[in-house]
Amino acid sequence: MTIAATRELEFWSPEPLFKGETIFCLASGPSLTAEICECVRGRRTIAINSSAVLAPWASVLFFTDSGWYEPRRELVANWPGLVISMSRTAKRELPDRVKRVQGAGDPQALPGFSRGPHVIQQGRSSGHTAVSLAIALGASRVVLLGYDMRFVGGREHCHEEYKGPRDAGIYHREFLPGFAGWDEAARAVGVEVLNATEGSALKEFGFVSLGEALRF
Repeated sequence: MTIAATRELEFWSPEPLFKGETIFCLASGPSLTAEICECVRGRRTIAINSSAVLAPWASVLFFTDSGWYEPRRELVANWPGLVISMSRTAKRELPDRVKRVQGAGDPQALPGFSRGPHVIQQGRSSGHTAVSLAIALGASRVVLLGYDMRFVGGREHCHEEYKGPRDAGIYHREFLPGFAGWDEAARAVGVEVLNATEGSALKEFGFVSLGEALRF
């Protein structure tokens, strides 16, 4: 089998399955709650990592790494919607269930949201990369929820799976700067990205209330 044929089997090329729609990205920041998730039930949604527990009906489950997948094999195997990941292990173990995408990108340059077969722009985290995935899936607008990008009341996530303390400075050193230029690049391909996370430290995108976002 040629290398090209092998890649065709291993990787999935994102399609505009939700063309022209608003997609809500649900990250696992401490502000995300079951009540917030319930507000977007029935809308196009991407549940990122363990936010899937709060939104088990989401259109897409997205995770990047095998470390998240391995203790959650059953959740992934039984997910009712699309499962998209960068995990080689998940693809190997659940080849008919997982659509594997490849991430790439120069962190020093503006993101390119049209990268050719199999490849999407990769961000600094799963939540970051999910913005690129939403664009690849055809979104005309992307709304961010659970993108606190900071500690809230000493908590970093909406769940208790990760035990800290972790270096809080990583947000200002790495995560927040990593978004620089993403608003401009999204607008260049006709996509509006809005942050509906109350109190978020992420200022790259315009802010909107959840109520306003639900009227789109």
